[in-house]
Amino acid sequence: MDIAIIVALQEEFPVKINPFPEYTFYTGIGKVNAASKMAQIIITHQPDVVINFGSCGTLKNHEIGQVLKVGKVINDYETYGLGDEVREIEIDPYSDIKLFTTDHFYKPFENYSTWYNRNINKCDVVDMEGYSIAKVCKDENVFVSLYKWVSDDGESHKWEENAKVGYDKFKKVFKEWLEQQK
Repeated sequence: MDIAIIVALQEEFPVKINPFPEYTFYTGIGKVNAASKMAQIIITHQPDVVINFGSCGTLKNHEIGQVLKVGKVINDYETYGLGDEVREIEIDPYSDIKLFTTDHFYKPFENYSTWYNRNINKCDVVDMEGYSIAKVCKDENVFVSLYKWVSDDGESHKWEENAKVGYDKFKKVFKEWLEQQK
C-alpha cells in the first residue's frame, strides 16, 4: 500500500523528528496550495491512501493538542445556487467531527456573512487545507482520512507553543493506524 501523509507546514510535523519522512509531503498554507500540491502528489506518486494531518482551531472547546479524526469537511465558499459545487464531503461515516475549511484565521468576534456563520456554527474545528485535499482525493478516487490536532481556540499566537503536543500525539495515532493495516 502506498501512503502519503499530507501536511501544510514543516512546523506541524518537523522533518528532523518525523519518523515517517518517506511518506510525508508538505503543501504550504491554504486551499489553493493544498489542492495544487495534492494533485501533483497523486500524479507523481500515485498513493492508495492519503492521510492529511495538521493543525486546526477549535470551535467547540476541544482540548488543545487533541487529535481528532474528521468525519465531514465543509468548504467556506458561497455560490448562491450558481453551480453544483460540492460544499460538504463525507470522509468517515463513523466520526461526527465536522471540519470547516477557510483561507484565513477564523476569529469568533468578527462579522461574517449569515451563510458563513450558519455553516461554521455546525462545525467542531476549522482549518485552511482539509477541504481541498479531500476534494482532490475524492475526484481522483484516492482513499483519504483527515486527522487534525487542536492548536488554538481562535488565538493564533498560541499555535507554535501548542505544535509539539499535536505532532507527538499524531505520531502515536499514525503508528496505531499502520499496525491495523498489517
